[in-house]
Amino acid sequence: MLTKLVVAHNLAELRKSRGLTQSELAAKFSYSDKSVSKWEHGETLPDIDVLKSLCDFYGVTLDYLVTEHGALERKKAKRKKEHVANKWTIVGLSVSAVWLVAILFYVMGQIFVGETWPNRGWITYIWAVPGSLIVMLVFNGIWGKPSWRTWLAVWLTWTAISCIYITLGLFLPDGNGWQLWPIFLIGVPLTVASFLWQHIVSKPSET
Repeated sequence: MLTKLVVAHNLAELRKSRGLTQSELAAKFSYSDKSVSKWEHGETLPDIDVLKSLCDFYGVTLDYLVTEHGALERKKAKRKKEHVANKWTIVGLSVSAVWLVAILFYVMGQIFVGETWPNRGWITYIWAVPGSLIVMLVFNGIWGKPSWRTWLAVWLTWTAISCIYITLGLFLPDGNGWQLWPIFLIGVPLTVASFLWQHIVSKPSET
C-alpha cells in the first residue's frame, strides 16, 4: 500500500475515533470539508506543518501516520490465536500424560498383582479423572479465568470423593467400604467454600 493511502486511512480512522465529522475537523483547522475528504481518500496530503498539527491534535506521532496498523493488528491477532492454541496443546498433552500413567498402573497391576486385578484395576482409570482435573486446575491458575477455577475445584472435590468411596468399596473386606457413603457430605462445605472464595476474590477491592 502506498504511503499516501496509509496516511489517508490513518487520518480517517483517527477522526472517527474522536467522533468528528469531516466538516467539524475542517473547521478546527480552517480548511474546507472537501480538503479533509481529499486527505482521507489519498487524493492529496496536507503539508508537513498541518500533518504535525494533526498529530498533536490526535496525540500521535508522524511515524504513526505512515504506518499501516491494520496489518500490525492482524499480525498481533494471529500471534494471540497461536498462543492460545499452544496453551490448549500443552494442557491436552499434560492430561494425556495422566491417562498414560493410569494405563501403565493398570498394566503393571495385571503383571504383579495377579488374576484378581482385572476386576479392580479399572479403578486406575477412575482416579485419572481427578488427576486430569488437578492438571487443568494448575494450568488454569497460570493462564485461565478465575470463574473456571471455581468450577474445576468443585468438580475435583466431587470426583475425588467419588474415587475414594469406590476405592474403599472395592478394597475393604466384606464390602464394608460401601457403607461409608457419608463421606460425600464432605463435598457440601467444600463446594460452598469454593464459591464463597470465588466471591471474595472477584469482588473489587475498595480504595
